[in-house]
Amino acid sequence: MRIWIEQSECQNSGLCEEDAPELFAIGEDFLAYVREDGRILDEPGGEKSKAVVPEELIALAEHCVRACPARCIHLGD
Repeated sequence: MRIWIEQSECQNSGLCEEDAPELFAIGEDFLAYVREDGRILDEPGGEKSKAVVPEELIALAEHCVRACPARCIHLGD
């Protein structure tokens, strides 16, 4: 599974980073980005910066997709 955030839709709530700091981070621009192996994928961000979700974090990623108030977190193959 891969996860990404559409930053143009992000409302800066910070819930994703609060719930799953191992998957998300807030960038210097105050928008959410995904993490992969501890790296923030912010260049360029969006669908071009998909992170692989470790098997043990898939349920957490699914929770974050549902919990995002902006619905800007996407999960897929």
